[in-house]
Amino acid sequence: MNRKAHFAVLLLSVLSFATPIRANELVPVQYSSLGGATDAGVYLADALGFFKEQGIAVTTNLMTTVPSQIAEMATGRLDVSGIALSPGIFAASARNIGLRIVGDKQSLRPGFSSTRILVRPDLMKATEEETVRALRGKRMAGPGRTTIGFYLVASLFRKYGMDVGDFDFVEIPLPDIVAGLASGAADGALVVEPIGSRAVKAGVATELSDCAEFVPPGGSVTPLVYSEQFAQKRELATGFMKAYMRGARVFVDAFAKGRDRENVIAVIAEHAKIPVDVVRNAFPGGLDPNQRISIAFLDKVQRFYIEQKLLEKPVDLDRLVDMSFADTALKELGIYE
Repeated sequence: MNRKAHFAVLLLSVLSFATPIRANELVPVQYSSLGGATDAGVYLADALGFFKEQGIAVTTNLMTTVPSQIAEMATGRLDVSGIALSPGIFAASARNIGLRIVGDKQSLRPGFSSTRILVRPDLMKATEEETVRALRGKRMAGPGRTTIGFYLVASLFRKYGMDVGDFDFVEIPLPDIVAGLASGAADGALVVEPIGSRAVKAGVATELSDCAEFVPPGGSVTPLVYSEQFAQKRELATGFMKAYMRGARVFVDAFAKGRDRENVIAVIAEHAKIPVDVVRNAFPGGLDPNQRISIAFLDKVQRFYIEQKLLEKPVDLDRLVDMSFADTALKELGIYE
């Protein structure tokens, strides 16, 4: 049986065993993210009928900024979001906005990182250490200091005994970073996919780090977040997690084990509105099949933001993180191996 046929059988088997549910019986759930291929878990759970099996109809809302996502979550207009780790998440918790980090929408791990630090080819040296030292005093571009990207760039410099004062962090919108590298406006940059692979392929930049070493297992750079109102709907919120976890596992099966890879790529490309070749040739993102969250990593990141005066004080992470939904899903689905 070829891969396409195998994927079709998987889809039919999922739908045949699910209790038939009419569209008007599905509970609407509003999901938001900044868009892109790292929403793969949501796309696959939707395409394979996992959400429908839980009685859920997901509507995806593309939002351009983290503050707008948090504001909509606070009012209950959004139920679930993939929110990049930023001072805003911690600050919202400090203001008693009941966000709940419940799982992983994007993580970094060896071989699975859609976030890269690139440098201009003429600055690349024989070793990573020599290259980082050559970047002292140079311009490192990224979308902003209030992003996890600033933390990752700082982590690379700190690895070799330097700090944020040893580079000039320039804020450039992600779509303009490749042009900035090509023009010399930036010497290095923190980029995400598909920008990174395109820049490398075009010869504009060379990869310096995939940043995976700075993020431990369970260290989500873009957590899956529930609103307080949605989290209180225990059955619905748990059903969402079960479906989402299954979608995440299909993604991991495809990119770690090669199972139905081309068909999974096609689903991601269609939903993300990205050409199939771009998805196929991009660096794959990380997606935790067990939806674990590292409290230690969150604490390290929030203390970095406090140190940089982007956050006033640490928040109670046991209050911000709620693993109960993923724990319940794991009891039914088992640990992924």
